[in-house]
Amino acid sequence: MKKKLLSLALAAGMGVMMLAGCGSTPADSNADANGGNAGNGVNTQAEDTANDIADDVQDKAPEGGGHKVGFVTFGLGGDFFQMLADNFVEVMTEAGWEASYADGQFDPGAQISACENYIADGVDVLVCWSVAPEAMGAVISECENKGIKFISFVQKTESYDALMVSDDAKTADYMAKLAAQWIDTKFADAEDHSVPVAVFTVRLSDSNVTQADELLKIEEFSAKAKFVKEVELEAEDVDTGLKAAENLYTTNPEIKVFLTAQNGLAMGINNFFTGLSSPVTDYSDMGIFAINGDNAMAEVILTSATDASPLRGMVLTGSVRDTAEEMLFVCNGVMDGSLEKGYVQEAGVIFVNADTAQEYLDTGAVTSLTSDDFQ
Repeated sequence: MKKKLLSLALAAGMGVMMLAGCGSTPADSNADANGGNAGNGVNTQAEDTANDIADDVQDKAPEGGGHKVGFVTFGLGGDFFQMLADNFVEVMTEAGWEASYADGQFDPGAQISACENYIADGVDVLVCWSVAPEAMGAVISECENKGIKFISFVQKTESYDALMVSDDAKTADYMAKLAAQWIDTKFADAEDHSVPVAVFTVRLSDSNVTQADELLKIEEFSAKAKFVKEVELEAEDVDTGLKAAENLYTTNPEIKVFLTAQNGLAMGINNFFTGLSSPVTDYSDMGIFAINGDNAMAEVILTSATDASPLRGMVLTGSVRDTAEEMLFVCNGVMDGSLEKGYVQEAGVIFVNADTAQEYLDTGAVTSLTSDDFQ
């Protein structure tokens, strides 16, 4: 059971990464004001730029504070989870909220107990990243009875005042579109569906499977791409990516484009081709694309502008700080009524390629290339 919960925690950790950078401008919602279930006409919100997000958060900061919020975490079993909890408290406190978090311990029972403590403490808003969403019914009912707003975070509960969630398929689609843009431009004169593509996958969670399946559809996104091979792996670290790329090159040296939802694998593939023992020295017609990453990865993508690297792009959803600021936006919205009950906030996406990498490194955001450019 402990191993199963750990695997779930790792998968959910990837899920919360997809929440940073969520769209923040509240549009008119068709949500049922008396219900909290997703799928009942709830509008999801389009992505905004990072600057728009910051403006919205500032505009909705409560004057004089006075609101109290508690965040029951999934668990605190790693740096990422602790960073999220700390940033949540910092952002909420700066905006005038009384904020704290409780360790969910990757345990449904511990989470329910923590939620009950917050309810007894009289919080105005309760945010919960549920280990077992189906077990939260009694907690949510008690919140409703006492006028406490309940925000479901990452893991969707049966009902909620607001839900913060990522769309794994949409994120993978955007990465495929970013890759397709490069393929169709680079190989504009090639025959349709003639540019060989490999997809490196890790199918160890539902999120992994969803994103892998979307990337396998690359021919639907690119007129020039030809899907050749799926390389299914059991780990997503750099070394695994390097070795897998080396093995693939021995059987399929013709492959020019490499797609993966795992940034570690992408860096490994890049390291193989740019290493001293690489069989390839000309990267001008090669492309590697991934989901998520960091500044170091953006630095490598920047070098692809001069074909010094085949790592061409990534889509990502921002930092832990971005996620915390999104949590502030939603908490403010459910308290002041600007977000109707049942509001669903979907993660936005940042597009980093050779043209936007410097912008991302300078500002932490990209406004010159957005999802609207891929519609």
